[in-house]
Amino acid sequence: MRVLAGILLVWAGVIVVTLWYMQVVKGEEYLESAVRNRVRLVRIPAPRGLIRDRNGVVLADNRPSFDLMATPTEIADRGRLLGELSRILGIPEEQLSARLDSFRHRPFEPVRLAADIGIAAATVFKEKSPELAGVEVQVNPVRHYPYGQSVVHLLGYVGQISPGELERLKDLGYRAHDDLGKMGVEEAYDSYLRGRSGVEQVQVNARLYRDRVLNRTEPVPGNDLRLTINIRAQLILDRLLDGWKGAAVLLDPRNGDILALVSHPSFDPNLLIRPVRREDAAEVFTRPDAPLLNRAITGEYPAGSPFKLVLGLAGLESGSINPDTVYDCGGVFFLGNSQFRCWRLEGHGPVNLQEAIKHSCNVYFYHLGLELGVDRIEAMGRRLGLGERSGIEIRGESPGLLPGRAWKRRQFGRAWYPGDTVNLSIGQGYLLVTPLQLAGVGAAIAGRGELYRPRLVAAITSPTGEVIKEEEPALRRQIELPPAAWEEVLSGMNRVVNEERGSGRLAAHPSVAIAGKTGTVQVGSPPEYDNHAWFLALAPADRPRLVLVLLLEDAESGGQTAAPLAGEFFRRYLALGNREIGNGE
Repeated sequence: MRVLAGILLVWAGVIVVTLWYMQVVKGEEYLESAVRNRVRLVRIPAPRGLIRDRNGVVLADNRPSFDLMATPTEIADRGRLLGELSRILGIPEEQLSARLDSFRHRPFEPVRLAADIGIAAATVFKEKSPELAGVEVQVNPVRHYPYGQSVVHLLGYVGQISPGELERLKDLGYRAHDDLGKMGVEEAYDSYLRGRSGVEQVQVNARLYRDRVLNRTEPVPGNDLRLTINIRAQLILDRLLDGWKGAAVLLDPRNGDILALVSHPSFDPNLLIRPVRREDAAEVFTRPDAPLLNRAITGEYPAGSPFKLVLGLAGLESGSINPDTVYDCGGVFFLGNSQFRCWRLEGHGPVNLQEAIKHSCNVYFYHLGLELGVDRIEAMGRRLGLGERSGIEIRGESPGLLPGRAWKRRQFGRAWYPGDTVNLSIGQGYLLVTPLQLAGVGAAIAGRGELYRPRLVAAITSPTGEVIKEEEPALRRQIELPPAAWEEVLSGMNRVVNEERGSGRLAAHPSVAIAGKTGTVQVGSPPEYDNHAWFLALAPADRPRLVLVLLLEDAESGGQTAAPLAGEFFRRYLALGNREIGNGE
């Protein structure tokens, strides 16, 4: 009896201690858990803000998606449930299980087991809801891009937030399964576009079935973006570059507005919107032609002959040349024991600056480059925005490379030689630029020294149309040169397109005078050289309101390949009713 009494006393003590622990130490947690068993808070995702072009054309909107959500803590028989879901959805059990475990450290938050299952499957789950406690179908907004691959390098795309991104952004209000901008303006303006989720307070019974909605806070849609893009110009350039590797940039030099920005090859961003098929993701992320690369702002290329415009401006400012200065081109230039050739083997004869620009004469600029010296060339290039990022809003812009004495000493531990200057004088050697940077050079010439920061977003507006923020044009710098220097270079560019034997004659338009500069760059190792083709165009030539840059990889030449495409762009663009070039109407 004494032993039995002792056992009962110990047992009673255990009960008392357990009750104290449950009621005093863990009481608040168990109370919250009990309430949770009765009341559920269901997040309602907010529709993402719309993205429109400068004329209000919708470039990114939303469509409804039927998503299957599961809350781990509400699943009673996991094995049976996953087996039934696998049978209905046709998704392997192990894949569903992995998705359920992906956010195991947040067991009370719903996990998206399957996205965009369609109305038929959604109806089946609604009918079977009494048998499938712990899962429910939610109708969520999902991103849609009506113009697909034509605008992806501008807009980017959205994807489900990863666990790593969630850990980094959770303090900003992001939650599991939120969408997050991954590229372009979707990424750069994600905080404006994402909106604010709503919440539904739902009462459930003991078997976790919905009884009624106790309260509901509606989601607040994201803000809208109005871009500077003209979708008609974008589509023309996108079609002209079809089949090419390359890029195109169209901007307004008067304010820096990007009217079109195209990179090829491209990909359809709708393929990366949930649910993402593995084969679609592999097609985008593993293709050898790098469709994710935005060649317009990230691709770095030798500048070639358009860089001769930089030398022309530097020569006129410094007094090293004047409009009447003539150098004789016999087809070859001698520097010590080295020979540097002109592209025209028989030469161009005596030429002044305008004629050298018109014919793209190498020998003229070999002479001018040595007369100037690398320091003056580098200084003028930097004033025109080369060797630095332009400040465009989207991520991924490359700074390019504008070499000089100090750079070569740091990079190679060697001095700068006259032969380096000769190569630099025709835009080759170590020099690298992006298509957007070259468009900036054209914009500075068109604006007679006014160089604006490229602008993609004109305004941010609320869903009701209220203007939240306007992105005003921003002047990067004012390049002070004698007015005659700008006019001289611009006149040379006019002759490139509008005179017989001009190197860009194939870009000529019957009713609009276009100024231009061709470029052909050899890349690779001998004897297997490839050519990249450039064409820089300003239109109309007297008062430019458009700057167009075309870059084509593995092309014949700037004059034979890129210039005709530029001419075709202006023909199609004007045919759409753009009577005043660059008005964006």
